[in-house]
Amino acid sequence: MKKIEVSDEVYETLKKLTTDFHQSPNDVLAGLLNLGIASNAADEPLVGYLLGGEFRTKFSDADKYLAILGWIAARHAAEFNEFIVSLSDSTSGRRYLGLSREAIVDQCRHNQARQIPDTRYWAIMNIDTATKRRFLSRVLEFIGYREDIVDFACNAIGMRHTLGRTARPPV
Repeated sequence: MKKIEVSDEVYETLKKLTTDFHQSPNDVLAGLLNLGIASNAADEPLVGYLLGGEFRTKFSDADKYLAILGWIAARHAAEFNEFIVSLSDSTSGRRYLGLSREAIVDQCRHNQARQIPDTRYWAIMNIDTATKRRFLSRVLEFIGYREDIVDFACNAIGMRHTLGRTARPPV
């Protein structure tokens, strides 16, 4: 077994990843280095996806946001659709997701919309990172994810490709 030195910030982040998701430091680093998904990541598939190579190819916050929404829509189709229907039934507020581009753009002519990959759904895109995180949190909580998983997923948006620099969730 080889030893490496890391900064305190990297160590604390690695420690949190290993503690919160019951993985070894080796598994977390292997996942981050694209050497294979952590062995216990299957216990929480969303975490496995976020640590995996496919997600890490996403560089912009917008692409990360859409990728997570697409992953959720594929694995929780009924709940995701129910969430969108509940939004369209609401008479107040901005529509962050819709069944068509028009459903989003009709709310405000300045709205920008992109289709969520591999789905029929569309998402509003001219929102800041903090709003993307808040809205993603609402979706994940609606579906029933635990708070630690919601925080981890939301922090993946805005996180740059360094282990020690994770974004903090909005207050």
